[in-house]
Amino acid sequence: MIRATLTAAMAAFAAGLSTPVHAQDGEDVYVETLDLGDGLYMLATNRAGNVGVSVGEDGVFMIDTQMEAFAPAIDRAQRAVSGDRSVDLVLNTHLHGDHVLGNAYFADAGATIMAHESVREALMNPVTAQLTGATPEPLSGAYLPTVAVSQGDAATLNGETARFHHAPAAHTGGDLFVVFEDADVIHAGDLLFSGMFPYIDLDNGGTVEGMIAGLRQVAEAAGPDTQIIPGHGPLSTKADVEASADMLEETRAVIAGLVDEGLSYEQILEREPLAGWHEDWNWGFITTERMIWTLYRDITGETP
Repeated sequence: MIRATLTAAMAAFAAGLSTPVHAQDGEDVYVETLDLGDGLYMLATNRAGNVGVSVGEDGVFMIDTQMEAFAPAIDRAQRAVSGDRSVDLVLNTHLHGDHVLGNAYFADAGATIMAHESVREALMNPVTAQLTGATPEPLSGAYLPTVAVSQGDAATLNGETARFHHAPAAHTGGDLFVVFEDADVIHAGDLLFSGMFPYIDLDNGGTVEGMIAGLRQVAEAAGPDTQIIPGHGPLSTKADVEASADMLEETRAVIAGLVDEGLSYEQILEREPLAGWHEDWNWGFITTERMIWTLYRDITGETP
């Protein structure tokens, strides 16, 4: 039964089909399922990035739950490869709404929610709970993680060792990435916006230097053949992670040099200092100008 369901799901993926759900804003959400082997899957939505799923005899382990309206489509996609089983365990890689707002949907069906020890408190705090794509209201009840995960913790499930790594002060203050050591797969969470300027949440503990260090951590944990699920973007490699880290180091050095010259933010913008990176890294959410703003604010402590 499971094998038949899996075969059908992969045939649909190969044909370019996907699982749609009608979101509240009227635009359909689609989930593409990519089989990474060893019972691991990347579920990619067209609206909110990538979910990781491990399926096996111990149950269903999901990494991130995305937005509440997308949860039914994500659940249908994982059921297509899990033999119609409910999710048993969830890890939130960090606090942002596009990674945690589906928690209640899966918790209400029996899933246990885990996250870095800082995430639960942050989600309950009306000051820090500024969630991407949601209201700034604090969360409660089934939305909250109930199990704290720290650097070096590991879980053995479905024949795989999943080890959790904390990247402090990176994309946020509580980012985790997951290394499936036997399968040679990593879920990088939002430490990796593959091929795009990253979002670095300076208001929730993120820093540029920490983001660079987090990317280096992911790269160090990866080998030449490691399959890396980014928070956003296509399935990636160690080389893609290193390229993102190099880009951040280079662009930060450029903006820091202009700050050292005494230029104001407006004067820096006029120089178009990241023009050389624009074509390859600019995208709708973090534009080249937004990246300059992030780097300038991170370096100076001033909000332009």
